[in-house]
Amino acid sequence: MKKSNIRRKTFVVREDLLDRVGKIAKEQCSSQFELINELFQLVIDSDELKFSLKRVVEDRKIIETAKVSGFVLGLERLWYDLADVAYAKDKRASLRNWFESGVWFATRYTTSGVTSSPFDQFRNDLSAFTWNAPELKFELTGENVSINVTSPRFTEGYTFLFASFIVGAMEKFGYKTVKQEISRGIIRLNVVRSGKEDGTA
Repeated sequence: MKKSNIRRKTFVVREDLLDRVGKIAKEQCSSQFELINELFQLVIDSDELKFSLKRVVEDRKIIETAKVSGFVLGLERLWYDLADVAYAKDKRASLRNWFESGVWFATRYTTSGVTSSPFDQFRNDLSAFTWNAPELKFELTGENVSINVTSPRFTEGYTFLFASFIVGAMEKFGYKTVKQEISRGIIRLNVVRSGKEDGTA
């Protein structure tokens, strides 16, 4: 950077943040000056993409979390076609496999040692990973959870398989399904804590 392009300006920064930036710069064999200027450039670059830097980081976290959770990227249309083929060939086996995958997925949260609401973390991650569904909502009322999923792109087979995946995950968290309405692109599930029905004690 040319000297003529450098303008000195004072910024008020929290001491703990400044100390952490100093450590990061040292780890990267850089200087605070270089690291802070790189940060400013990233803010500008993300703004030109119509994203906030915070959103860029959050989106990256979603990808990393999905990767360690066993997800892989694939063509959406191909994924639907493969799901439909499996569902048409052996409906029972396909539903069982997706159910068991839901149990496996939820197990990561129930056994990870997370103390700050594993269910909330599961719910947030599933919503983030399922970007092919415009609506994926979990509404908690006492011991009951209402789950609504809507996507005009879902095929019939994929809809039923994904519903089975969610049911498996919810059973791992100790819920049983008391009501379900499933049709192409639409999943409506009502689940309640095991040992209860319709939310009663």
